[in-house]
Amino acid sequence: MSHPVQTKGHPRKYPFVNMRLADHSVLDTIEGRHSCRHCNRSRKFFCYSCYVPVGQLGELLPRVELPIQIDIIKHKKEIDGKSTAVHAAVLAPDNVRIYTYPDIPDYREEEGGVVLIFPSATSLTVPQLFERNVQLKIDDNYGLPKGHHMGTMLRRRMDEVVVGETDAESELKHSSKRRYTYDNLPIRRAIFIDSTWNQSRSIYADERIRRLRTVVLQNRLSQFWRHQRGSPRWYLATVEAIHQFLLELHVNAWGLNADYRGLDNLEITEGFHQLAAPLTMQPPMGEEGINRESPYNGHYDNLLFFFANMYDLIHKYYDHNDLISYRRPI
Repeated sequence: MSHPVQTKGHPRKYPFVNMRLADHSVLDTIEGRHSCRHCNRSRKFFCYSCYVPVGQLGELLPRVELPIQIDIIKHKKEIDGKSTAVHAAVLAPDNVRIYTYPDIPDYREEEGGVVLIFPSATSLTVPQLFERNVQLKIDDNYGLPKGHHMGTMLRRRMDEVVVGETDAESELKHSSKRRYTYDNLPIRRAIFIDSTWNQSRSIYADERIRRLRTVVLQNRLSQFWRHQRGSPRWYLATVEAIHQFLLELHVNAWGLNADYRGLDNLEITEGFHQLAAPLTMQPPMGEEGINRESPYNGHYDNLLFFFANMYDLIHKYYDHNDLISYRRPI
């Protein structure tokens, strides 16, 4: 997908170039508001209370199939109309559920196949879920002041994941011993917390989720236009975090299509590309479209359908470099 908006200020990279995004310009043609078929409230594109499209938009939206279930726990103070979590629920309705805290399931009953996407002192990386030989650099206490640890005060971007002593060829040989399908992935459900950083810590303390394994994502610069005081640039919006997690999950399970160029401008840390390199492969001859268990070729890019459209709209009216959100520290 090419960028329809020409910036007036300083040149910048368009983050969604070459991603497999459906044409979201259809959203620009929709006039007026429509009533939600469930609650009868007036909405523009979708009902952010019922998580369904309104009007005839449901026939025009892409539908995204995910390999696992996604649960989103939303803090009650989060404003529904401003949360990107709804995007995922509307675009992947068979796989995404949203709960408002404290009304959440008791995940202690299914700990084995469930992970919480949350940085903690014991967090795993996605490659580690697949038993790849990687580790986190934790020198100098993640760069935090003495007396703090990342579970209580994550103020600096995490150091990248590095491959251990095993070289790329032997790691690829090891990873190819097991053939993954949707039915035998190492996890079946991932939980995301939709809140500010301070609010998320209080949710994490809940005993219903505190015992879950936590997973930390590779660093990726956020393209979210809303500024959150005290958050660094790599603090992702919820739908961005879901896309990043599914990207990492898919690459570790089924590899990365060497012809896919949708990652070029996403500004993901070099550690991700190093770990993806031995899993990058050419697509089979004659293969067209996207097979769900084939190397990543934009399988979940349409989760950013609404997000990319709003990004373009914001940048029609505001210069990228004038927005506080994009001037946050890295």
